[in-house]
Amino acid sequence: MKQFKYISAILIIAISMTFTGCKDDYLDTVPTSEISDVTAFSSLENLQLILNGVYRKMVSQDGSSQGLGGEPGYIISRETLGDDMTWQTNTWHKTTHQWSAHRSATNLVTTLPWRYYYKWVMNVNYILENIDQYESEDPALYNGIRGESLAIRALAHYLLVQMYGKRYEAGGANSQPGVPVQLSAELDPQPRSTVAEVYEQIHKDLDEAIRLLEGHKPVDVQTHITQATAYGLKARVALTQQDYAAAAAAHSALETAKASGYKLMEGDELYNGFADVTTDTKEALWAARTKSDQTIYFYHFMAYMSWNDNTTAIRQGVKAISLDTYEMMSPTDLRRKWWDPEGSRDDFTGGDYSSYVPYPGQVRKFRSRSQSDHVSDYAYMRVAELYLMEAEALARLGRDAEAQSLLTAFAITRDPDYKAANTGAALIEEIMTQRRIELWGEGFRWFDLKRLNLPLDRTGSNFDLSFCSILHVDAGDIGWQWAIPQEELDANEFMVPNE
Repeated sequence: MKQFKYISAILIIAISMTFTGCKDDYLDTVPTSEISDVTAFSSLENLQLILNGVYRKMVSQDGSSQGLGGEPGYIISRETLGDDMTWQTNTWHKTTHQWSAHRSATNLVTTLPWRYYYKWVMNVNYILENIDQYESEDPALYNGIRGESLAIRALAHYLLVQMYGKRYEAGGANSQPGVPVQLSAELDPQPRSTVAEVYEQIHKDLDEAIRLLEGHKPVDVQTHITQATAYGLKARVALTQQDYAAAAAAHSALETAKASGYKLMEGDELYNGFADVTTDTKEALWAARTKSDQTIYFYHFMAYMSWNDNTTAIRQGVKAISLDTYEMMSPTDLRRKWWDPEGSRDDFTGGDYSSYVPYPGQVRKFRSRSQSDHVSDYAYMRVAELYLMEAEALARLGRDAEAQSLLTAFAITRDPDYKAANTGAALIEEIMTQRRIELWGEGFRWFDLKRLNLPLDRTGSNFDLSFCSILHVDAGDIGWQWAIPQEELDANEFMVPNE
C-alpha cells in the first residue's frame, strides 16, 4: 500500500536476537517490538511475540510529539475537541482544543494517528497471513492469537473511520468516503472504502474474534484482548451506528467480565487515581500496564491529565471539567471529588508549587503512580463503560425498566442515594449524563457528540474563549472530520481529501 511508505509500516525490525522458551516470560524478557523478520513467522510462539509488540507499541514515544504518546495521547486529542474538558495557559493540545490542528493536513495531530492505526493493521495482517499453517499444532493458542489480531484490526479501522470519515447514519446508504480497508500486508495503493464497507468489515472481524476468543486466556489477561473486551468493542461499534439492538452486546461483555471476577469500583476505590490496573483499578477489563523500566516519560497520558505529575503541562495547564457538567452531579455523588470546582492548590504535589496555575473545575480523577519517571497504567476499557452502554441501548429501545435497573446498579456505587426513576427521553438523557461524568477524560465525549449528530456547545461554562477560540460548532460541520494527511494524499493516487 503506497500510502504506508512514510509509516515504517511494521514493527518487525531485522535484528539478531534469541527467543526465550517460556511463554510466561514473553513480556518481561523479550524486546517484543524488535523481532527479526527472518524468524518472526517461524512458529506460533514467535507470532505471539509480534502480537505482544503491537500491544506494547500502543503506548509509546513514536511520533515526535510529546502530547501524542500512542493511543492514550490520541484519546487526549479527541477529548480536547469536546465540550466537557478545558484548561488554560499551557499550549500542549491547545490547537486541537481550538478545532484547528485536526483540520490541517500537515499537522502531526492528523498525521500521527493515521500512521499509527495503520501500523496496528499492518502488523496484525502479517500475523493473520502467516498463522494458518500452525492451526493444528496448538488450536487454543492459534485461536487466541488470531482472535486478538482480528479484534485489533477491527478497532483500528473503527477509530480511523470515526475520525476521518463522516458519521454513520442509521438507515442511510452510508456511501460517503470512509477510510481504506486494509486486509493485506501488501503495500498497494487503496482507495477510500465507503463508511458502510468499513463498518461491515469491522463487524466481520469482531464476530470472528468473539468466536475464536471463547475460553481464551491470553498471556496477560489485562493487557491483551479477551472475549469480554471483544464483546465490548462490538457494543461500541453498534452504538456508533445507532444499532441499539446490536449494542446489547454490552450485556455479553458485562456477563463475561463478571464471570472473570471484574466488578465496579466503589467507595474510596474511586479515589485511587486509575494509576495501577493491578491493584487500584479493579474494573479495568483491558489496559496498558507500564513498568518502571518502560516509562515513556513526558509522552504519557498522566503527564497531561493527572493531578500530581511533575510536568509543566499540569502545573500550567491542569485539565478541568466543564462546570455545567460538574453541576449535573447530585450533592451525594462520590465523583464530585474527582474535580475541584474552586480551583485550589490543596494536595497538589506536582513539582514547583509557585508555578501552579489553578483553574475552576480542575481534575483530581487521575493520579500518576510515579512523579519522578511518569510511570502509570492506562485503562482502555472499564466495566463501568459496559454498564452504561447496555443501559443506553436498552433505554433507546424503549425497555425503560431494564435500563433503570442496570443504571441504578451502576450509579449506586458512585452515589449511595441514587435511584433511576426517569423514563423515555429523560432516562436517555440521564444515562448520557452519567457517561459524561464517569468517562470524562477517557476519550468518549467527542465520539458521542458525533454519533448522535449533536453540535458542540461550550457556552455559558468555564471555557475561556481567548484560549479555546471555539464555543460552538454545528452538527455536520466539516470540522467533525479530521483532515486526510497530506503525506497520504501525496503518496496514494487513489486518495481524496475531506472537503
